Amino acid sequence: MQQKVVHAGVHSVSYLQASRDLAELSELSVPPKQVERLTQRVGQERATQRNAAVAAYQKRPLMEKDAAADLSRPCPQVAMVSVDGGRLQIRGSTAGTGEPSSHWRESKVAALETYLSVESAEDPDPHVPRCFLDLGRIIKLVRGLGHALPPGLDDAALEGGTQAGRSRRRSVRPGRPQRLVRSVVASRLAASEFGVVVAQAAWARNFFAAKRRAFLGDGQAANWTIYREHFSKFEAILDFVHALSYVFAAAMAGRSPVEGFAIYVRWIQIVWSGQVATILPELESRLAELGTPPAKCSDSDPRCLVFQSLRYLTNNAPRMRYDLYRRKGLPIMTSAVESTIKMINRRVKGSEKFWSESGAEAILQLRADYLSETEPMKRFWEQRQNEADGLRTYRRTA
Repeated sequence: MQQKVVHAGVHSVSYLQASRDLAELSELSVPPKQVERLTQRVGQERATQRNAAVAAYQKRPLMEKDAAADLSRPCPQVAMVSVDGGRLQIRGSTAGTGEPSSHWRESKVAALETYLSVESAEDPDPHVPRCFLDLGRIIKLVRGLGHALPPGLDDAALEGGTQAGRSRRRSVRPGRPQRLVRSVVASRLAASEFGVVVAQAAWARNFFAAKRRAFLGDGQAANWTIYREHFSKFEAILDFVHALSYVFAAAMAGRSPVEGFAIYVRWIQIVWSGQVATILPELESRLAELGTPPAKCSDSDPRCLVFQSLRYLTNNAPRMRYDLYRRKGLPIMTSAVESTIKMINRRVKGSEKFWSESGAEAILQLRADYLSETEPMKRFWEQRQNEADGLRTYRRTA
């Protein structure tokens, strides 16, 4: 019964809905508060187990952490770690804490995946996919990332240019690695602490012994700090879609849709081919032509768009060898962790949802556990059952 209650508490949109689902589907009468208490208690147990595993991992010798293939454990052919952040509201005052006055806080999420793929002497997919030449789709994609765009861009203005990208779409990208098993880590820990948790999770799955390893992220500095501290022997890869958003914004900035689209098509093919350095001089010339953005500049100002794109692409150029990554059979997009965050947010994010710190950590831990294809909750419940003796201890009276 406890398994059913916790499952409902984690998967339903609220504890109230979990109570209703239990009554309707399992004929269990469990008040919402009892669902909440049991879910939080189990979540805290899992977080405690996670912390114990991390502490044991930190005590291991460095050589053991970075050891070559451990033949006693399965070794993945391709291992991938991707890190990003979600959002949820934390209840309580922030006065004197130095944190923003808003209740919105960041959650940390990591997706760890194994793949099957083949290495190639030549780029198996040298031409940028047509879906990235569909302007209507690109506009929605870039806006969905929260990236500013020049004013005046709308689907009607670009209607004539969207048709080319809609024909002859491929169902599977040539050379795309085949995903096998995903596990998930989620927490409210600070980035420095979260990095150790992710490293332990990767070590537990023998990721450091994989022949080909990839670490994917967007341009956030915290992601690459985790990379440097824990995954420096992995191939560092900037998410291609985030790179695309900056290329698109810079190409369209201050230009007509037709002119900007033509430049974007040329630029994005160059970036897809792993030659981003060749377009940086063009961005520098464009910035000199428009002028340096003033201190107080709108995000959609062409000067600001080009300046930010130049800085972003320059800083991340070493992580944009997409032709090399495809030859190695590595993933080049962070869709795994982004889709995982969406699934976590369905439970934790909402304008009327406020969490305590302990409640947030518990639900994030359980949500990650249930989304993991390695089935940690199945092992947890089996262990919990084995440790329970079913007897109540009584104390004799005098």
